[in-house]
Amino acid sequence: MSADESYGGGAIDQSVVGEYEDRYVAFLDLLGFTALVEAAEREPNERARLRESLRLMRDTLGEHPGLGLRHTYFSDCIVISARRIPEGLWEVFHSIEVLTFNLLSCDVLVRGGVAAGAAHHTKDFVYGTAVVRAHSLESNSAIHPLTLLAPEVLADAKSNGPNFLRWLARDSAERYFVHYLLRFAEYRRESALPGTIMLDDAAEMVMHNIAQRLHTDGGSVLCKARWLQSYWNRAVGSQGVFRAIEGGE
Repeated sequence: MSADESYGGGAIDQSVVGEYEDRYVAFLDLLGFTALVEAAEREPNERARLRESLRLMRDTLGEHPGLGLRHTYFSDCIVISARRIPEGLWEVFHSIEVLTFNLLSCDVLVRGGVAAGAAHHTKDFVYGTAVVRAHSLESNSAIHPLTLLAPEVLADAKSNGPNFLRWLARDSAERYFVHYLLRFAEYRRESALPGTIMLDDAAEMVMHNIAQRLHTDGGSVLCKARWLQSYWNRAVGSQGVFRAIEGGE
């Protein structure tokens, strides 16, 4: 039977034959989304936070045809992918950082995984082994609010030169993840150029949200807040621009 003949009662769609390519794929999940949806039914403020979170998911990210950069969101998840080239990896890292940064302002935490390999990503379909592996990293390994890197992604990042090392952070288990507090960690008021976005208000909001979580959350949710507090204090609070977050013990 030839490729253009019927198979299993239906014709093979030639438009998807051979459409796999080597890509970086990030699978991201909004933590606590179910609780936020339930709270939105009762509280107008939570309803507004839910709408803003969904707007940010929809509007934060762009696409870059030259790099094959695409994103697809559904419910509380989003898939970002790009061709497996250095510029593609940079844009995937940047997309994860800016989306996570924006959602932190709504007190919404993000967890995810980034893998590389065969994938198909169009406006109609998202599938492939890299998609499966990125989802597995998110669901099975990324317990805390972080986006873990698969070994091949880490190897690519390290081989792409020192600029890529800025995107890398490590947790207590020596696993690498996307450094989504990077702009806070590198921010310096005294050297800010004209037109630089001032991060003071955003930092105060993030610190306030984390402190609130340390006082109100419990169980595994509190563990995530404590992890984020430790990450902030280690990466940002230690730089002397923004204060460390106290309490929570």
